[in-house]
Amino acid sequence: MKINIDYLKQFVAFTMDDAALKDLLAGIGLETAETLEVDGQTVLDVETTPNRPDWLSHYGIARDIAAKDGKLRFTPMDVSGASLEAPSTVPQGDAAAKPPRGTGVVAQQTAGFAIHVEDAADCPRYSGCIVRDVAVRESEPAVQKLLTSLGLRPINDIVDISNLVMMTCGQPLHIFDLERLKGDQIRVRRARPGETLRLLDERDVSLNENILLIADASRPLALAGIMGGLASGISAGTRHVFIESACFNPVVIRRAARLLGLKTDASYRFERGMDVEATIPAMKMALHLLARAQGRKAAPVFFQDVYPRPLPPLPLRLDKDYPNRLTGIDIPEKISAGILERLGFTLSDQGGFWQVQPPSFRVDVTCKQDLVEEIIRIFGYGHLRGELPLAANPCLRVDRERGVLLRLKSQLADVGFNEVINYVFQSPEENALVDPQSQPLSLKNPLGKDFSVMKNSLLAGLLKNTAANVNQSLERVALFEIGKVFGSRNGKIQEESRLAVSAYGRQQKKDWRLAEQDFDFPLFKSLLALVGRRLRLDLAFRKAAHPAFDAACCFAVEADGRPCGWCGELAPGFSRPYKLEKTVYAAEIDLAALLAAPGENRFRPWKRFPAVRRDFTFLMAQAVSYEELSARIEGSRPDVLENFELTDVFRGNSIPADKVSFSMAFTYRAQDRTLTGEEVNTIHQEFIGKLVEQLGLIQR
Repeated sequence: MKINIDYLKQFVAFTMDDAALKDLLAGIGLETAETLEVDGQTVLDVETTPNRPDWLSHYGIARDIAAKDGKLRFTPMDVSGASLEAPSTVPQGDAAAKPPRGTGVVAQQTAGFAIHVEDAADCPRYSGCIVRDVAVRESEPAVQKLLTSLGLRPINDIVDISNLVMMTCGQPLHIFDLERLKGDQIRVRRARPGETLRLLDERDVSLNENILLIADASRPLALAGIMGGLASGISAGTRHVFIESACFNPVVIRRAARLLGLKTDASYRFERGMDVEATIPAMKMALHLLARAQGRKAAPVFFQDVYPRPLPPLPLRLDKDYPNRLTGIDIPEKISAGILERLGFTLSDQGGFWQVQPPSFRVDVTCKQDLVEEIIRIFGYGHLRGELPLAANPCLRVDRERGVLLRLKSQLADVGFNEVINYVFQSPEENALVDPQSQPLSLKNPLGKDFSVMKNSLLAGLLKNTAANVNQSLERVALFEIGKVFGSRNGKIQEESRLAVSAYGRQQKKDWRLAEQDFDFPLFKSLLALVGRRLRLDLAFRKAAHPAFDAACCFAVEADGRPCGWCGELAPGFSRPYKLEKTVYAAEIDLAALLAAPGENRFRPWKRFPAVRRDFTFLMAQAVSYEELSARIEGSRPDVLENFELTDVFRGNSIPADKVSFSMAFTYRAQDRTLTGEEVNTIHQEFIGKLVEQLGLIQR
């Protein structure tokens, strides 16, 4: 919305400079997008919000400036000289014939011309008047200069008046050449199939029943609330005019404008909801400006106001202490009342509360919270304190599962995996790769064969993603997905949430400083174990068998002793359809089992005392797994053993065929003191002795 500052000062006489004005506007919610200089006039291009159609006018912004300053007064244009003493409110259908509130017009019917509104839901109010014997000429230079500064093209004094009224009070008008209307009538109706209309911009549009029209007895004249038609427009030969001032249903106007691809200044306002009480004041303003332009009184010879359902009063109750309770700050009652009154609200003091009647131009105010928003907006957001209110929410429910899933995703991303999201449908062949014996859940109306059954595993999707990335020359593809799988058990459909993880290619991105090395299972397994530890889970890997995994490298995954999934090297038959040259390591885990296990995160203080490391190299029987060794260490660990790690594994000619050489590092640290070398040696030797005895280790 463009605002001419000199014109704005006619309605609120402020003396502040442009910078101070922009700060004031920002404080009430109007940001200035651009400051323009047009023919020596300063114009502000302000950004308005969709819920405030009253801001699309100089009146609306002047009113808020006066309300914010408090010392200024909003003074609208004096149109008292414009008289509407021709006909007034005329009933439509079974509506009672009575003039609208506050118009001061006389009820009277003029023969020969009439306005008909077919559906009051499309057009709640339509006011029109006829002025005869006008002379069409150029507007005064000052008016042309003003319209140009606001981004409008001056045309002639009649059309320019309608634009000036719209920019002043926000109400769009349309003025017809009366002699081009047929049948002495105006009809507000929906378009009929097959009707067309040539618009003022000489564009031809095809119409349908979704479009609201202004028509005469035989043809369309204008698109209601959007644009007039060329055939009924003002020309140099126009002598008599019909002035339209109406309020249209915003939904109907918005739908028609989008359907036709039209966006005009009028539709921009009507789409947001116009003031139903503004049609008469806007028409009086038009008559006032017309009289000034013509140099004589512009008295209408016909006036009709079709307003079958006058807007009923809808007062809101506002407890006097409610603004303070809602904002948490002290706003004196006098200030609250004064702000609302300056904004145009009518207050009736009822003792402990006010009955507040919103003005008709504030279509956005519907409840007491809206009233408080107006008060604090003008009082100043700077008074609000930056602190959280003390409140309890009895309905608050902590979603533990969501929290764990977010942590899980974060931890997987931290160790180098990227998340993917796939469809829950796949081909029957992909389902059979995981479980050839299962009966797939088929869709009745699939998108195609490749999406014809519900997934029984996430692994096929990860392989597709891996192949797609490899085909784009990526040498490292590490992925994970959290999604649903489906199956059937005892005649009932089963749905489970799963986590699938896969790794292919290099361990790290290409780097000239590092030797190239592909993923192997120990690394893949260690990354899964690391994610588990960060979730406070102890993941164990037991040798097992599964159709999707190679028999030599397939493990069942356990979380805190409970089975939760599978991991290992994908079987060649599983990955072969995806033409992947290297080994794919993958895991698929049941999220329900995984989520049942995590413990709470607890803070551990930083360790103040130094650690002491001791190494141990030994021979161990091939039949003993590392998991068993780790379990023995956990079962016998001293209190001061902080952690342990495998540093080397060796097999060779110097090692018996049934043995394997392990090297491990043990770190000792006490929480309350510095351990001496003698203490550590004693503890370490005793601990190692237990391991040797339990597992038959041979120390080297």
